[in-house]
Amino acid sequence: MREVLGRAGLGVVPGGVPEGVVPAVAGYGSAEVSGGVYVRYGDPRLVEALNECWYRLAVAEGLFGEDGQFLLMPPGGEGGWRRVRLLEGWDLMGAGAETVLGAGAGRPDFTAMAVDGGVAVVAASYEGGAGVFAVRGPGSVTGRERWG
Repeated sequence: MREVLGRAGLGVVPGGVPEGVVPAVAGYGSAEVSGGVYVRYGDPRLVEALNECWYRLAVAEGLFGEDGQFLLMPPGGEGGWRRVRLLEGWDLMGAGAETVLGAGAGRPDFTAMAVDGGVAVVAASYEGGAGVFAVRGPGSVTGRERWG
């Protein structure tokens, strides 16, 4: 997994996942969503736009902790959370989505969460496009499901 995440521009950080972190987040409602963007598949800048929007939202919502660390969960909770940080040249929505973070470039499916559990930034694919959005307080959302 370390090598695959490296291709997406993510470095795995030693130290593991803090105790008590919510296992996964699903079933959130519009009241818990604090920002986001949707990009249509026909947009010629699809991957670039998704990467830019994801980063802008992650910064605005406080995803990045000490030394830029955050938690990342691939689709379906495969392997659980990983503590990571962005490396130079990262490409979560292109190379990342082509490997373990989605179903192909511009078709992401992963969740990033602040190490303190305060916010999650979700990247998801839909019928006509893909989007990124933030969920505040992901450990307390109604209807959350646990993976693993």
